[in-house]
Amino acid sequence: MNLARTLFAAALLVFTASARAVSDDSYLAGYATAVVERDLGLKVVSLEVRDRVAHVVVEDLGDQPAERISEALTRIEGIERVEVSEAGPGAAPVREKAHEPDAFQLLPRVELFDPLLADPRQPHFSAVYVWYLHDPELTRAGSATFGETFALFGGDLGFAKWELGWLGGVFSIFDLDSYSYDLLNTDFRAGPTLSARKNGVSAQLRLYHQSSHLGDEFLLRSSQNRANRVNLSYEGIDLLVSYDPRPWLRLYAGAGELLHTEPQLDRLSAHGGVELRSPMAFFGGAVRPIAAFDYQSREENHWREELAGSAGIQLENPELSKLKIQILVDYFKGNSPNGQFFVRRIETLGIGIHLHF
Repeated sequence: MNLARTLFAAALLVFTASARAVSDDSYLAGYATAVVERDLGLKVVSLEVRDRVAHVVVEDLGDQPAERISEALTRIEGIERVEVSEAGPGAAPVREKAHEPDAFQLLPRVELFDPLLADPRQPHFSAVYVWYLHDPELTRAGSATFGETFALFGGDLGFAKWELGWLGGVFSIFDLDSYSYDLLNTDFRAGPTLSARKNGVSAQLRLYHQSSHLGDEFLLRSSQNRANRVNLSYEGIDLLVSYDPRPWLRLYAGAGELLHTEPQLDRLSAHGGVELRSPMAFFGGAVRPIAAFDYQSREENHWREELAGSAGIQLENPELSKLKIQILVDYFKGNSPNGQFFVRRIETLGIGIHLHF
């Protein structure tokens, strides 16, 4: 309980710190320039920030709408409005377009709350080869994840952006030491999300259902290895608050509660973490080093820590696609996130590919 209160307090401090932060205009201009050139793949001719307004001149917008620059830069703490101009090489600006708040949008292009890189239950697409360390039952496993979080509706109310979305994910694990690579367990998670962002602060409220299903091959094993099936199913709600104090740093914290469980489980949980993204990308901006650490604990497991870490590279081409391909080494130590095996303490090391759209 003390840990949950601490993380709740940390989340509130994130909001308070963000409200009080005052950024130097020259720092904001450099930050914004890096975002436009790094994330959007556009050449900046000039960029100035005055009175919380960013005046941006790019060499050529190409087929990208000016609103995409506005959406990206108004996510930066200290920038409230963006004016975009386009200029040909060596020419004066030929077009200027200001970002105006839009209270309602269908299928927003930019999600307000970025996915958590090291959370074992973040819906995304991945395939990971996993080694179980010091485990009496498993040595090698394969983990496959399918899913995403989608923005369905959103808008800009002026004082903050909002977004209603949907998360859906399938999480499966396979025993690679068995003859037919037995499916051990599959978890299904789905539910609505409500997100908001003001400058460098974002928050996401998630209401979700999760159910767990043992694999048929695992159930058909010999009686000495057969597990007693637990019909694990629950609905939960959680709130996460994220703060980006620098382009390369993200902090987040939050907590959750299970609303209904089968079988009966203790309900409270705490969550926090940190993510690092290199401000420099290599090989023409296509390769970026990244690292992340995720901490969770649950009342059901007597608040014992669940530690997850990931490090590797991210392949990206923001000029052409939102897709990010990550090649990561993953580490986990704690109670298993895999369905009815949640009572087992495990330690794993994996290497795999992760896709975020």
